[in-house]
Amino acid sequence: MAIFEEKMYGLQCDNCDEICSDGNGINIWPDRNQAIANAQEWNEWIEHEGKYYCPKCYEIDDNDCVIIKAKKK
Repeated sequence: MAIFEEKMYGLQCDNCDEICSDGNGINIWPDRNQAIANAQEWNEWIEHEGKYYCPKCYEIDDNDCVIIKAKKK
């Protein structure tokens, strides 16, 4: 058996620093695009102006505009 190193990707909210997880405790994926797709499809995360936000940190108004909540400390 050999030990090897592999680069993995995860998503962290640019507002509250929450780390995206798939519900089974998995929070990293072997592919950057897969990490983004899983966050958006399964967890309702969004990409807005080059940043990523968890569902607690944004709202969609009546005109379908994204409103980012005040940054949490």
